[in-house]
Amino acid sequence: MSKFFLYAYGMEEYPFLNEAVASVLRSQREEHDLSKKRLSELAKIERAYITSLERGEKRPTLNVLFYLSDAFGLLPSDLVKLIEEERRRLGGG
Repeated sequence: MSKFFLYAYGMEEYPFLNEAVASVLRSQREEHDLSKKRLSELAKIERAYITSLERGEKRPTLNVLFYLSDAFGLLPSDLVKLIEEERRRLGGG
């Protein structure tokens, strides 16, 4: 089995990460008074994908995090920091 396969397909979900992304995305969207439709326009992301992220069903790519941070007027590192803090708050250590 290749190293790529182990990391890309055999890796388990990072604890509380999807939940933290969902929570931060929803709170930032609400804080900026944005509908999912408007956020999708600003971030150049399908509205259905944003819905899936807010439900914790999908994992965002780095590309998506950069577009979302632009839409919120944040540095990507600041958005990741918010996600990290929320993950810790949810019990992720």
